[in-house]
Amino acid sequence: MNTIEMPKDHRAIGRILRNPRLWGEHYLKNRDGAARRYWPHQHDDLECPATNIIHLDGRDSGKTVDIATLALHHAFVRKGGSVLVAAPHQGPVDTIVEEVEFQIENNPDLQSSIAVNAQGRPKITRKPYFKIEFTNGSVIYFRPAGAYGDPFRSLHVELILVDEGAWLTEKAWKALRQCLKAGGRMRIYSTPNGLRDTTYYRLTHSKKWKVFRWPSWLNPDWTPEREDELVEFYGGRDTAGWQHEVAGEHGRPSYGAFNLEHLTICRQDIPEYVCIDITGDELKDCETEEDLADRLDMLLDLAPVDGQFWIGGDLGYTADPTEIVIFREASENEKPVLRLVRRIHMERVAYPHIAQAIALLDKYLNPAGIGVDAGGNGLSVVQELTALNKYKELNLSPRLRGYNFGSAVVIGENDGQEIKKRCKEYMTSVINKGFQSRQIILPASDVEVESQFTTHTYSLKTGNIIYSKGNDHIVDAVRCAVMIREQGRLDELGGISELPLPVMTNPIFN
Repeated sequence: MNTIEMPKDHRAIGRILRNPRLWGEHYLKNRDGAARRYWPHQHDDLECPATNIIHLDGRDSGKTVDIATLALHHAFVRKGGSVLVAAPHQGPVDTIVEEVEFQIENNPDLQSSIAVNAQGRPKITRKPYFKIEFTNGSVIYFRPAGAYGDPFRSLHVELILVDEGAWLTEKAWKALRQCLKAGGRMRIYSTPNGLRDTTYYRLTHSKKWKVFRWPSWLNPDWTPEREDELVEFYGGRDTAGWQHEVAGEHGRPSYGAFNLEHLTICRQDIPEYVCIDITGDELKDCETEEDLADRLDMLLDLAPVDGQFWIGGDLGYTADPTEIVIFREASENEKPVLRLVRRIHMERVAYPHIAQAIALLDKYLNPAGIGVDAGGNGLSVVQELTALNKYKELNLSPRLRGYNFGSAVVIGENDGQEIKKRCKEYMTSVINKGFQSRQIILPASDVEVESQFTTHTYSLKTGNIIYSKGNDHIVDAVRCAVMIREQGRLDELGGISELPLPVMTNPIFN
């Protein structure tokens, strides 16, 4: 049975309508079409009567499903109800919107509960922010906070549902709290990030808030193999990554790698920006190198263009995503400004095909430099592009560099002594200085770029900086792009060594 029949008894119907879990099991569906079934730990959350609830959740623990259920239930059963679904940026909002739309599209009762306009179209607004209006006068608002919480202003709702609350800025928290009507309810879901000086951290220790902790292993699909995989990925159970992303613990303190206010200012409209997605399936039927080159040429959608370009790449294994970013440099107000004009996202693409794609980018753009992460497939791609005869005419050796993020870089001199810094930390400081001086501009339209830069953190271990892992492929590609731009100056100072060195700071954009 794909649906559960509503009972005939009015008392039983009332009990179902009052209980979000029972309501969801009668009205909502899983993606396979079966009636929604919640996991045991979700029962406790959905049926909890507390006014203020806050979560510490690992990944894949079911929070998106609960948020969508609670939003739809409140709007469906409450005449004139109002709900705000909030998140620090657009990415998490889009994930919840997708789940909500799926449920509406797959349930006739929900479809008929959506109000229509004079033209008979559903009252679902998509721009500038997503909003759904119901026949009973209820409304669900979906809003990203941004750096200051401006999208929340002027809203007054009975229920606030927050996703990834650990990442809201303090200014956004203040704006959000003003949205809640007297007697209203608030639920906050989030993977912890280890930051201590935040409203989210404080509320998880408040006696006035009901706290739920959902580690990833509450997911019924959890296996010993999955556990071993994540232990290996994060580097052990005592790491910040495991503690935050898997165990749902505050764990080791961590800090934002990039200044959010500076980043927000540098996210601007870039009309020429394009994001290209390429999968291995789109290339698998290419029988010859010529076929592959033609297919990549078509997918990349390039044309010769004038300008100075810098390319960065985080080149994953076949099973991992690859991100390639392209910056155009131009002088603005007598300062060099880098604008991200293209991002290429690849999945399940083998390294020889990645090499071919970079060769095509070089052919059309003639970039001043190409930097890639030497881990994963990066070193193989560099060797392919610099050693194979078919690429020799490109003469990439002077312009292509693979970077070992754990190596050291000479960044200056003091009294004749070299000043060195770890490569990844130096790259990060260059990006931060570029944001501060508004000389690195990112596209406001790309929510994935926003997501990765706003959630990238670092922790300290034995005096060394350890950056968060897992949602950083675009960030690493940008690191490589700014690094190759600095390469000439660094070569004059002594270049890169392989020595592990203590942390020093010296941002250089000016």
